[in-house]
Amino acid sequence: MRFVFFLLLLAGPLCGQAQQYLIRHDLHSKKTQYYRIQDKDTARVRHAGLKANSRLLLQVDNFNPFYWDAKVTAIKTPEPEAAAFDGAFNPISVLAGGFKDMLGGFPLLDLPKSRGGGDPNDPAERFVSTATQYADNYNKLQELNEKYDQLQVARLQLGELKFDFTKPEAEIKAEAKAVVQKVLGTDRLELMNAMDIARKYDGQLTSSLQAVGTLNTQLQQQVTTIDAGEVYEGTTFRDIAQKATASLANVARLRQLRETNAHFFLDEVASVAALYREISNADFHFSYALNAGPGLSDLKLEVYPQAPGARDTVVHYFSLERKNGLRIRNSVGVAFTHFNANNTTYFIDENRTIRSGDKDLFTPLLTTLIHFYPGGERTVRLGGSFGFGLPVQGEKKDINFLLGATAAFGQNEPILVSAGFSGAKVNKLTKGYRVGEVTTETDPGKLTAAGYDIGGFLAITFNLGNLNAGRK
Repeated sequence: MRFVFFLLLLAGPLCGQAQQYLIRHDLHSKKTQYYRIQDKDTARVRHAGLKANSRLLLQVDNFNPFYWDAKVTAIKTPEPEAAAFDGAFNPISVLAGGFKDMLGGFPLLDLPKSRGGGDPNDPAERFVSTATQYADNYNKLQELNEKYDQLQVARLQLGELKFDFTKPEAEIKAEAKAVVQKVLGTDRLELMNAMDIARKYDGQLTSSLQAVGTLNTQLQQQVTTIDAGEVYEGTTFRDIAQKATASLANVARLRQLRETNAHFFLDEVASVAALYREISNADFHFSYALNAGPGLSDLKLEVYPQAPGARDTVVHYFSLERKNGLRIRNSVGVAFTHFNANNTTYFIDENRTIRSGDKDLFTPLLTTLIHFYPGGERTVRLGGSFGFGLPVQGEKKDINFLLGATAAFGQNEPILVSAGFSGAKVNKLTKGYRVGEVTTETDPGKLTAAGYDIGGFLAITFNLGNLNAGRK
């Protein structure tokens, strides 16, 4: 048992942690960044170079969870990117903008303002005091009516922001905060705090509605005990009493709302607070994690509206690079070699002088090569190659040995271009002979001797087994 436990402890550091990659895509700016996460160290990279045991995390930022839904598909072949959602139109903004104009306005009431002091036993003074109290309560009802309208507009604005997919998360949350601060004076809208605010409005409404009814009755009684034609601040007492009675029709909307629902302010504030909490607490991110399986080359992200029938789907592809270790391919084809000695002919002129002339610039070979280069999903892969070739024409049919660099092209590398050094037997001047020297030798064939030399080659070969194969 102790031996097994020791092996488990030893296996941990030997196995190491699986490499992790993070792809962050911003739905608003459409920018994508790649990160490698290893041993708690995060480094930005150009591509996600996946190994067999890699862990991949896709994170989409500025993803409105109320409007969007998403689907991720692991695919092997890339597809063209679909059009994005620029210029999308949200009709709620128009409704919110014009809503305030449609709400019931509350006309101003031109009644006396309190001037302080006065003789309470004087009937005229009592009438002015009652009219002033009536005006104060009427003004409170006017403010409450406007506050109710503002709450309705705020609810529409927050509803628009909640489903707005054209703005980033920070902007949506900042605008929502500004809306509630403007209408309620605070952005602390936890349940109990919101209820306290609504209770204050409901209390003011109840108190002011009762007061305007009582004070209007008192005004109508008091105007009969004074000279109704007396002018006060440019208005007769009779006109003041008539204006008070007429203004009661303006509070009918609030009275009806209260009769229908005694706590309609509570309902409206609660709706605004609930929408704000939804927005401020929402996670505007979408995450998807998977393990890198065999052949994984791309991730397809589809972002589509939750509402049925909507068409503004966004599609994005994330290309992945697989680290498959060293890849080895064999190929056959044709190569062309060049040796200075092989491509030069020597002869003796009439003056017994050694001369040289040009032969063919290159020699064609039937060639077979073995190539080695790193795996991955690049269009062109660079590596090395070695092999041999046999001349198809020329005087010498000796094997040419080839060693050089390779560039592999195409899906599954069907075409390979190689260049480098070639080694083969060639005819070189021997016994110290030099071009331009006078010699006593009469046979030009004895001027040269066979020996190995180094030249260059260029080869085009084909991976015949994979010409028609799919990506591996």
